[in-house]
Formats: sequence, structure tokens, C-alpha cells
Amino acid sequence: MAGESVLVVEDTELLRRIYTDKLSQEGYRVFQAADGLECLNVVRTQQIDIIILDLVMPRMTGLEALEALKRDPRSRDIPVVILSNLGQDSDVQRGLDLGAVDYLIKNSAKPADVAAKIRSTIDNREGDRADTTHFKLLVKDREGDADAFVRHGSLPRRLWCPACELELVLELIPQQHRVGWYDAHVLCPNCGRVF
Repeated sequence: MAGESVLVVEDTELLRRIYTDKLSQEGYRVFQAADGLECLNVVRTQQIDIIILDLVMPRMTGLEALEALKRDPRSRDIPVVILSNLGQDSDVQRGLDLGAVDYLIKNSAKPADVAAKIRSTIDNREGDRADTTHFKLLVKDREGDADAFVRHGSLPRRLWCPACELELVLELIPQQHRVGWYDAHVLCPNCGRVF
């Protein structure tokens, strides 16, 4: 059943629109990014079920974005399907080694093929998906150990994002193999910046 969220990371606007239109018709909620940096920002602020990732992009390449996604506990379990014109065996292997679940070549993959790959990837992961619930808690300024926490973590004063002027949250992400244990990050709920 569709309704899952897909992030299409592609620097060519026409291709982004083509994939977005097809996936929207299939019932997915589609987010877009034009490069790797935008990809990371979207993933930090939206709940994404699968990422379609181009490799050759400005500012941050797809492989650089993939490395960053797999290092971050908030995004490491999101399946990534590479969709690129780079089709040499070394490119394919590098993408798979970095954690992509599959690699499609743009020239031979039609939008319907991409939609079918998304569906099969999501369906295959449903059975073995760990609890991906993230909790976002407010840490109140000047209550409990908040002042010590701000000093110890070198956080912005008053627990506010200096760019967005919003109160920061403490995000807790369940660890897969340790029930009751969490990875924790202090972040801005708007821009996704981690402090």
C-alpha cells in the first residue's frame, strides 16, 4: 500500500519533476532535493521511507551524501536506491559498499521501473524493520540540570537555534539491538542542525 514518503535527490529539474509526478500518481508522498546537502536537510526534518539518489550533483555528490546518511543514526536505516548514469562496475560497487540497497541506471530505468523498485524495496523491508520511532523532547532552560547540560555540551545559550530562533529539542532514537537504550542528539526542529 502506498502512502510512504520518498525523497527524490536529482539535480536536473525535469527529471525530478518526471519522477515526482510518477511517484505521486502511485500514491507516495514525494519530497525533492537538488543535491546532497538538500537531501541531508530534508532527511533531518521529514520522516522519509526511501531515498532515490543521483550521484553526479553540485555542492555535495550522491556518494558523499550516502556516506553522511549511513553515518547518522537518524538516517542510517533508510533504504537508498541509487539512480545514476554512472554505470561502471566500480561505481555500482562503491554505491553498494557504502550502503545503497540497489543501483539503477537512468538510461535504462523508466519511471515505472523506479516506482516498481521502490515498492519492492519497501515491501521487502517491512518484515525486518526495527522500531524507527524517534522521540523529540523539549529540554527546558534553567530547569533541572539544563544549565550544566548547556555548558558541558557547548550548546547555544538558552537552548535556541541561533539561525531559526526556535527552541532546540532532544531527539532520542532507539538502538536496534539494545532495548531501552537510545542515541541522543540536540537539534533544531526546523532546520535540522545538530548541536
